[in-house]
Amino acid sequence: GNCSMSFDFVIDLHGIPSIQEALELLERELYRAWKLKIREGRIVHGIGEGKMAEAVHEVLKKNPIIRSWQEDESGGSCIIFF
Repeated sequence: GNCSMSFDFVIDLHGIPSIQEALELLERELYRAWKLKIREGRIVHGIGEGKMAEAVHEVLKKNPIIRSWQEDESGGSCIIFF
């Protein structure tokens, strides 16, 4: 929808064939954002079978630089706060 907040920092994992690859990219990008003192961003993981989303959520739960995160209403992405 149009009411969706737009973020300068977006990690797009949608379309990466392997979850392993996507998670490596995710970790790199999270670290980069944190170093750049970015406060919040969006991770686009796509909907698919939900496996990517689950894997992403696991990373977010474990990652100490993530202050909080929430699933977007659409289900295809989540919003993260550093």
